[in-house]
Amino acid sequence: MQLSLPDYATRFDSLSLSACFLKLKGVGNEPRQATGFFWRLGNRVFLITNWHVVTGINMMDGKPIGNGWVPEQIELSYFERQIANNPSIPSDPSMRTGLVPMVEVPLYEDFHNPFWIQHPMAFEWNVDLVALELGNLADQSRVFCVNDMNYDKYLHFAGSDVFVLGHALPESTNAYPVPFPIWKRGSIASEIIVPWNMRPAFLIDSRTSKGMSGSPVFARIFGPAPLADLTIRTDNILTSEFMGIYSGRLFDGDNNASIGLVWHRHLIDECLQSPARGSREWVPSQSIKLFSPLKGSPESGPPV
Repeated sequence: MQLSLPDYATRFDSLSLSACFLKLKGVGNEPRQATGFFWRLGNRVFLITNWHVVTGINMMDGKPIGNGWVPEQIELSYFERQIANNPSIPSDPSMRTGLVPMVEVPLYEDFHNPFWIQHPMAFEWNVDLVALELGNLADQSRVFCVNDMNYDKYLHFAGSDVFVLGHALPESTNAYPVPFPIWKRGSIASEIIVPWNMRPAFLIDSRTSKGMSGSPVFARIFGPAPLADLTIRTDNILTSEFMGIYSGRLFDGDNNASIGLVWHRHLIDECLQSPARGSREWVPSQSIKLFSPLKGSPESGPPV
């Protein structure tokens, strides 16, 4: 019997194509997964994910994660653009598979010479972010990058809705060649203009899961949306704005997951414009100089 779909009134959200599934591979058979997303810079495409994903080290304190296991390469799987407009995908496995490229991304030339780049203040601010250039994609034009869309700036408040778009479910539970990401709802939990703990990040209240590290985070407003210029946009059913990269959960004194951490979106541009050589050797921060602008940066103040 052919699978049939209910006749819901809906539209496919192309942002669902922006998060890719990362299978972490290395010595040992324990399955590890994470999330990443694509970012376009001219005619180059980068994979964005967390530093702790590629090193197995907690960026905040330098402690090993997961018994010290370290990935050696990433098996990256993603859906291409045309799936959103192809009604035959659910019933045609050959077409479905053809729309899911898999790319192997090595992490090291040798163990102490990684291929990724990181933020120039990575260890000063504990910026849990890396970028890996993807030169072996079959067709870059069919890759959906988060910054392919233009986002208006909206007003955001503590308590406003945000969504973490990532891979919360294990691959073994998925019938597709690669899992679709899950939209995990949350809310802004700290004053977004105040740097969290003197770092360019903010907190969210969301019940996130393992595997969502490296996810893009979006604000989503249903119905009328307040713009940054204090006008109201009334003609949109749904508006979205990219906010940053999810970096995992902070823990309370009883070691219970309590709150999530998001690094501000402008750090990606800073990483690509003023890249630092990738390193898997954690360096303790000597000082946090958040209010000192980067050389050549157009910004002269704290991130907002």
